[in-house]
Amino acid sequence: MKNTSELLSVKGLTKHFPIKGGVLHANEDVSLTVFEGETLGLVGESGSGKSTFGRTLLQLYRPTAGSALYRTAGGETVDLCRLRDAELRPLRRELQMIFQDPYSSLNARMTVGEIVGEGLYTHGMFRRGTPAWRDETVRVMERCGLQAHMFGRYPHQFSGGQRQRIGIARALAVRPRFVVCDECVSALDVSIRAQILNLLTDLRDSDGLTYLFISHDLSVVRYLSDRIGVMYLGRIVELGESEAIFASPKHPYTAALLSAIPGVDASGRRREPIILKGNIPSPANPPKGCPFHTRCYMAREVCRQKRPPLETVAEGHLSACHFADKVEKREKPH
Repeated sequence: MKNTSELLSVKGLTKHFPIKGGVLHANEDVSLTVFEGETLGLVGESGSGKSTFGRTLLQLYRPTAGSALYRTAGGETVDLCRLRDAELRPLRRELQMIFQDPYSSLNARMTVGEIVGEGLYTHGMFRRGTPAWRDETVRVMERCGLQAHMFGRYPHQFSGGQRQRIGIARALAVRPRFVVCDECVSALDVSIRAQILNLLTDLRDSDGLTYLFISHDLSVVRYLSDRIGVMYLGRIVELGESEAIFASPKHPYTAALLSAIPGVDASGRRREPIILKGNIPSPANPPKGCPFHTRCYMAREVCRQKRPPLETVAEGHLSACHFADKVEKREKPH
């Protein structure tokens, strides 16, 4: 952990979407803290609510309930969930997002220079079209691996990796403090992915950035993250230091995800995969009790009836499982 100063404190964040005949429970009662200068990884299967959480945290989606206390650059603590759009606008410079798809997230009618430099004049940092604006835009582009001669080109003239660099440069141009990286390397080839991850790491270390890094790739999350949160059906089911999660998972869903990574366990034995039965339940009709019990190899009657709270099971390590002490050894609870 690099810092113990809280940047964001999320309490009970909930996001529901109205659908025909009911409600889709995208995020349900999510609580966590993000510390300044850290990278908090967020993992889970597709449809678990990771991207929705990132967008709701930045108020791109307005939450149904809960709070997100943010400590601004000026030292003031504000609840992002309670701010009106006009009040949020000045904070947009501090809170940025790198989107998943480097193809659809860039305006095809704007040049690279216009895309990267847009935030600079939108937030009043520079006047559009001035030499100073162009120089700053080029400086940011070059930091992100884009040459100055690319300034007047359009997104369709670039590869996927280069487009993602444009997206990163756009987010970082306004000098943010907190960046949500939403599956920002999932669409890239392995070699390009490594380059982007190294870039994100270098920029974090040099600029003191704080990341929420959303991914379904556990190997990527382990490489980049100080702590990891595991999300299932819109809820955080485990949260802890990265190495502690990998060395000693305290939730059967985390154990199943880790078992899918080829390799050996801590004792050097070949890791046996945990096969989960069935599919993730519909967030429009979540199961009673523990949300994971319909697929869990450890489930007992208490799991079907009572939802376990997210509570501390070791120092800095939280789990929402009635049998967290038996997960690592894969014991069957009685």
